Amino acid sequence: MASEFSKKIRILPSQCDSSGKLGIPDTAALFMDVAADHSDSLGIGQRDLNARGGFWLTVKTMLRFLRRPALGESALLATWPEVPDKRRCLRDYMLSSNGETLCCGKTEWAVLDMATGRLRHVDSIYPEGLELTDRSAMSESFTRFEDETTDGEVLGRYTVLSTDIDLGGHMNNVAYLRAFASLFSSAEWNRIDMHFLEIWYRAQCFEGEELTAYRKAKETCTEVSFIKPDGNCALQLRYN
Repeated sequence: MASEFSKKIRILPSQCDSSGKLGIPDTAALFMDVAADHSDSLGIGQRDLNARGGFWLTVKTMLRFLRRPALGESALLATWPEVPDKRRCLRDYMLSSNGETLCCGKTEWAVLDMATGRLRHVDSIYPEGLELTDRSAMSESFTRFEDETTDGEVLGRYTVLSTDIDLGGHMNNVAYLRAFASLFSSAEWNRIDMHFLEIWYRAQCFEGEELTAYRKAKETCTEVSFIKPDGNCALQLRYN
């Protein structure tokens, strides 16, 4: 059973930002959705896991943008899981056009046991006969963050909306990226010309919570922390 899943797509108006290109949060949404399509085809999608008392969790995400495709452009979207660790697994993503890599990504996933609140062994989730690989879409590895950035400038504040909540009852992982993008004007966002983004999800957020985003420039990147009202860190990200 081959581990790679791919499909042809066309960049739609709802997926573009003010630059007329595929948006950065929309790229993460495409990757999330193709992972869901692949998992459903393997019998390990969210509905299948719900029936078995499990829930897929996104722990970390990494994205690299070489060229964001424009409105109406066609591309090939591919994904595959790597050989899992005991309780964590990596899934890779690649968006390409005529052999040119446009965007690529990697997520670290885990499966939460809804009854115990503990992480399940991932190797027990994949179907028998699935041909797993160590091939990676990105050469970068996840890099541990230092302490939360609370001594930097306040980038802005964001109140979690009802439209940010997913079927797990908490803020969806892509909604964090939309919240992050909303803290900039469209002109500022386009000037950033982001090429790399790494996100670590630290704590669940719920409707009505106000998150404060702190930003601090580092030597090779900029780091942002989203802090919950109780002082806990909900999200850490770095970009350049």
